[in-house]
Amino acid sequence: MEKVHPWMTALLASSIIGGAISPLAAFTWIYSDILRETNGTTVQTGLVGSTALSACYLASPVALLVEGVLGLHMTVILSSTLAMVSIFVSSFMTSFWGLLLTFGVAYGTMACLALHSTFCVLFRYFDRSKRSNASGFVYAGVSVSNIVLSLLYERLVGSLGWRLTLRFTALYTLVLSVPSSFLMRPRKADKVRMRHVSRQVDVNAAITIKKKDRKEEEEDVKGECSVQTVCEKVEGDNDVETRMAPYLPEDPRKKPLLRMFTSLTAWMIFFAVFLPGMAWTAYWTNIVSYFESLSLSEAAILVNVTILTGFELLGRLSLAIFIDKLPFREVNVLVIMNITFVIVTSLFALWPTEIVLLICSAFIGVGRGCAIVLPYNATAELLKGYSVDHAVTLTMLAIGAGFAVGVIPTGAVYDATDSYSLAFIINALFFLVGAMLLVLLKVLRRCRKSRRRRRLSTKSVDAAEPSANLGYDVD
Repeated sequence: MEKVHPWMTALLASSIIGGAISPLAAFTWIYSDILRETNGTTVQTGLVGSTALSACYLASPVALLVEGVLGLHMTVILSSTLAMVSIFVSSFMTSFWGLLLTFGVAYGTMACLALHSTFCVLFRYFDRSKRSNASGFVYAGVSVSNIVLSLLYERLVGSLGWRLTLRFTALYTLVLSVPSSFLMRPRKADKVRMRHVSRQVDVNAAITIKKKDRKEEEEDVKGECSVQTVCEKVEGDNDVETRMAPYLPEDPRKKPLLRMFTSLTAWMIFFAVFLPGMAWTAYWTNIVSYFESLSLSEAAILVNVTILTGFELLGRLSLAIFIDKLPFREVNVLVIMNITFVIVTSLFALWPTEIVLLICSAFIGVGRGCAIVLPYNATAELLKGYSVDHAVTLTMLAIGAGFAVGVIPTGAVYDATDSYSLAFIINALFFLVGAMLLVLLKVLRRCRKSRRRRRLSTKSVDAAEPSANLGYDVD
């Protein structure tokens, strides 16, 4: 597995995640049948699906703890297998509580473990510049899986009923996810990289520096000092010897999760993802209801929803192909996207003509495809001092929290006003605040870098000045 091509790993990840989380998207097809057979309320039946969707992201801290005990590879295997078992067992439930525990909690949690551990393995095969390409490729495969499973559900639910359809879904997960989970392993080199690099001493890195060239040479030496090493200076009468010395840093993967939440930066990142996530929830959950509130015909609604789905897949494919070719990073893309959707959401609410709705549907489709992909690498870029595993955990928590509470303000405003216009204006504000937080994070990061450079420059100048303590003549 050491020589497996990274994009083969991305294909395996797409298969695992597609099989594990596609049943979430297809739940809407069995919603009505479950409601009728279990004699539950609309709220109860809807709670089964929303619990599974929320747990799929909110259980990410549990995933991080499990991975620390079992390892990434074993977590991928067990979570994929248990997700399949949970779906199968839920098909035998006859009550709301049974479905809530088996499909809502158990399956949702196992889907979260599969999603989290798979992404943690995937990101170990790609450097930072390619991670969003890989994420876009994976989620494009998930979109294809969602479409395939939805088409199958459309035919199976009416003829087989929801119970046999769920058993077929368990088989679908078994075929798509479980075999791939056995093949997807973290790189062996990654397991020993921190220990190996931290103990490495380059004996050839000893450099003799003359006094007159000290300042220029020190800049070169600093460029060769990595995070895992420190520069030791031994000062003598005529020269200064600088060599690479071993230094054992704290492994960022072993930092406690709670320590991350004592950081203001982590909370700012959380809300920068969470607030737009609340707005995006309306575009997943309430979009059809919004079209119906405008008294659109069924044909017009179908056209808009088809455009949404098609452009969602197009957005993810575009990320897989083009994101690394852009002249700026994911954080900047998210800022631009949030500002764009301040405008799109306002148009969607205040000027809902037929042409505007079609154009906005295309934009929303691309946005839905990108909104769940870009935050992972953007968080990893902004969250310094922590591993990519922590970044994935924080991103999934923010997305899951947005999914969990995002429908509340939209639904409450609609119930109070019998219109979605004000709700979408509020969502536009969520996008704006998210963009402002990301810009503030970029500014603060740039200020910290500037201060660090000034400190290093000051130390370099001080080290270059003659010192009477070393016997130098001072004019």
